[in-house]
Amino acid sequence: MLSSRETSEKSGVLHPISTGAKMAFVYAMLFVALMLFTGGTITVDGLGLPAFVLFLIISLVEYIVTRNGKPLPQWLIIGAVLLSMATAVIMTIIFN
Repeated sequence: MLSSRETSEKSGVLHPISTGAKMAFVYAMLFVALMLFTGGTITVDGLGLPAFVLFLIISLVEYIVTRNGKPLPQWLIIGAVLLSMATAVIMTIIFN
């Protein structure tokens, strides 16, 4: 059993970071790396808006799947990573 100190160390400042926020960060890192590699311009339209939409979509699906107290399934995490990667590649192609 974890003590209260160990439990508080495993969470973030406010709460543990959600899967949606993690995938928005994954998208942002991949998009910036791909845009730097291809020499494109990084704008709010290409970086911020898709990251926010990814956060909303993944958070909504996570809420629907886990609302009955079920643990987060692995297919959701893998699908979210693949969705973030595909979105980064597609947005890089669109903005170049």
